[in-house]
Amino acid sequence: MGFFDFLKLQGEDACAGRTAPLPEGTQASTGTVTALLEVPKPARGQAWTRQFMAHVADAAFFSGNPSIVQGADRLPFFALRSGHGDQPFPSHVIHHMQEDFLLDQGLGVVINPAGQEADWAFTYGDILNFSLYGVFYPVAAGSQIRGLSPQARLPQPARKAMRAFLQQLGVAAPGVRFAAWDHAGPGSLELVFKFSPQEFNRPEDFPFAMSHLNWFLPRNYSYSVAGNLATQEGDFQPL
Repeated sequence: MGFFDFLKLQGEDACAGRTAPLPEGTQASTGTVTALLEVPKPARGQAWTRQFMAHVADAAFFSGNPSIVQGADRLPFFALRSGHGDQPFPSHVIHHMQEDFLLDQGLGVVINPAGQEADWAFTYGDILNFSLYGVFYPVAAGSQIRGLSPQARLPQPARKAMRAFLQQLGVAAPGVRFAAWDHAGPGSLELVFKFSPQEFNRPEDFPFAMSHLNWFLPRNYSYSVAGNLATQEGDFQPL
């Protein structure tokens, strides 16, 4: 059973929408986002993106069928559909979803997927960035953000999701070390993971892991791998 199948089995029951009447602010954001998504993609510029990002977290959507889909990178996304999210039947609001199940179940979000295309996609790391700082993407240099310890910038739900990903690929006990932070801008973090190529189920799983760990991290986080170095064992903690 692969990582995607593992999360699908674990997460289906936790992903039900909310049925309570939508607050006025959610209704307004839903209407704005629905109208924005009707704009043809070639006509969407920076102003469109700014308005979309200002409202998408508070807009209501309904879930796709299936609700959890596999992206081109073989990682799992919760599929959202626009157009009917203003109704009081089960709806999904990203602001609530991230704390209800996205972070714990290791899911990104894709809006209106169609084959290999979509209106928008947020990686797990984007959702984590929203949970930590209230925005999906890293803030600009010089911006004021609330201070968080290195450990808090990689909270337990994110560590759980990354650990499950690596364990499904064969790494039984991955470790992590917080090497540095803030030198690359507000909220940045540098991580060193401990595992070796020999621990993976197949030779191709190691480069796959190395190229996909960033999916779990905010976009201003960086990482490297130290391998199984006994001399550095004490520097690491379990992922």
